[in-house]
Amino acid sequence: MLTGRKHLIFVDIPKNWIQAQNDQIPFLIKPDETNVSDMTYMYVYGLDYDSAPDLNLWIEGNNSGLKNNIPDVKIEQLDFKFQNIKADNFLTGNYRLVCYIYPDSRTEALLVIESKTSIFTAVLSTKDKIEFDKYVNSFKELVNSLKIQSAQVKLE
Repeated sequence: MLTGRKHLIFVDIPKNWIQAQNDQIPFLIKPDETNVSDMTYMYVYGLDYDSAPDLNLWIEGNNSGLKNNIPDVKIEQLDFKFQNIKADNFLTGNYRLVCYIYPDSRTEALLVIESKTSIFTAVLSTKDKIEFDKYVNSFKELVNSLKIQSAQVKLE
């Protein structure tokens, strides 16, 4: 379970993946096998806002910032369907999956999920397209396990 000021995220670690220590990302997982690049990992993260976030504006801002820093990055839409991401009293039902292919062949899938107060991201990052194709089903398994709820979390 991951918590934010306005949300709870329940997620299962996919088969053959393990949680890794990371100071910046509280839920970072890596394949539980040898000879896997350090550039291959997945994570889930939630960002709370004071007003209702807009999924499309969030992605446009992310893409624009990335293009400014890495002009040769290729940005594509992926069309995976996730039955567990649907409108309820918290989620809007809106989500988009973007794929980034960097000049060094690093490949990343970024799923962005919109709620009334937060943006949630699930990311698969791999060293290249070969590893991406190998682990994309683990990414789908991770996303299919997501359960996201509204909450008022108070830190003491």
